[in-house]
Amino acid sequence: MRLPILLCLLLRHTVARGFNGIPGDYCSKRAVPCCLHRDDDCTAPILGDHLCYCDVFCDRGPDGGNDCCPDFLATCKGVDSGNTQEFSLSGRECSADGVRYTEGETTKNNCETCTCSGGVWSCDRKTCLIQDHLLHEIEHGRYTWGGSNYSFFWGRTLEEGIKYRLGTLFPEQSVQHMNEIVIKPRELPDYFDAREKWPGLIHGVKDQGDCASSWALSTTDTSQDRLAIITDGRLNESLSSQQLLSCNQHRQKGCEGGYLDRAWWYIRKIGVVSDSCYPYESGSTREPGICMLPKTLFQANLPVSCPNENESKGKVYKMTPPYRVSPREEDIMTEIISNGPVQATFVVHEDFFMYKHGVYQHTHIAADKGDSFTGQGYHSVRVLGWGTDHSTGRPVKYWLCANSWGQNWGENGFFRILRGENHCEIESFVLGAWGKGAKRRRRFKLRKLRRRFKKRLF
Repeated sequence: MRLPILLCLLLRHTVARGFNGIPGDYCSKRAVPCCLHRDDDCTAPILGDHLCYCDVFCDRGPDGGNDCCPDFLATCKGVDSGNTQEFSLSGRECSADGVRYTEGETTKNNCETCTCSGGVWSCDRKTCLIQDHLLHEIEHGRYTWGGSNYSFFWGRTLEEGIKYRLGTLFPEQSVQHMNEIVIKPRELPDYFDAREKWPGLIHGVKDQGDCASSWALSTTDTSQDRLAIITDGRLNESLSSQQLLSCNQHRQKGCEGGYLDRAWWYIRKIGVVSDSCYPYESGSTREPGICMLPKTLFQANLPVSCPNENESKGKVYKMTPPYRVSPREEDIMTEIISNGPVQATFVVHEDFFMYKHGVYQHTHIAADKGDSFTGQGYHSVRVLGWGTDHSTGRPVKYWLCANSWGQNWGENGFFRILRGENHCEIESFVLGAWGKGAKRRRRFKLRKLRRRFKKRLF
């Protein structure tokens, strides 16, 4: 459609002199009003199908052109739009959040460090854990989940998120090729939550902090749930992931990641004490720490002296060898409803850090913007149940999972992820185990279960 004559004349004027003089709100109406570095998506619609810009690159001075939105100076530079001369006379100053900076001064824009250079902000181009454009697209697009700008992730780089907030090293070839147990099929409900079947026996969400310890937390968390279930609540303790981090260091990387098979080997052979006996500290120190309970202290399953000075003696808890569950959706469901939560490893992408609610499905928004905006790593969590979400107008099947990023993330620390399609490899590597110290009838069930192995794991 041809533009009206008046708009055509106005557009010809703006090509030569920018969009100044066209009344309206443009940058100020954006979810993220201004961008302190060049961002070609930092735009607002103007004059029909045309776009004006709200990033600092749009204002390149009299020789470099100007395609800024009319309210750019007022919104992004803190300058009265009717007094453009004030800005042009400011020389080599820069402005951010209404504060003026002189040549060479720096400020932080999320995770980026920006330096005032020649009146223009020059930023170090780091990719942040909270990506404004990605969050904006998720919130305004038609997705099965929504995101949030978490304050505890703000100012952190994506590289830091991958390094400190995940922490499961993908199983080695010998472990990947282990055969799964054979599970007898049963009738399954459309919805299941382990917390409802075993009230008081499924433990809450922990926070791994700045330590890539999901390999340790998911192992102890799965163990403590299974121990409580198999003993009908007689052994119902939160188990020490700190002991695994500090003491299970043979070919492990502590706060830089670990292997699940070695974690399970340790908890089977040596055993772990409770959280209250050996509290978690690595989330704040970023270090696995010195082992306070060496193997020599564990004798004949007797209680050990607790590193926590407020506790005297700690009981040692052990697990049987873990077993791998088939990646078939029905097998995983049968295992959970029969025996309790399972441990699952999956791929975390850059958008997962911003998950707040709904059924998570990885988007390609960041990848479309460029490889530098993407990142991924392996993470381990507990799977507690399943269901079907109808909030988007169509049924979306999901797994219910417990993360280890604290209760202020996601749905009170939990999240839902697409079920039945091995999304992000969530169904590829699923483990279960039994706790030692069970009743006689449970031991019989364990022996029966072991006979179904084609090959024992670990």
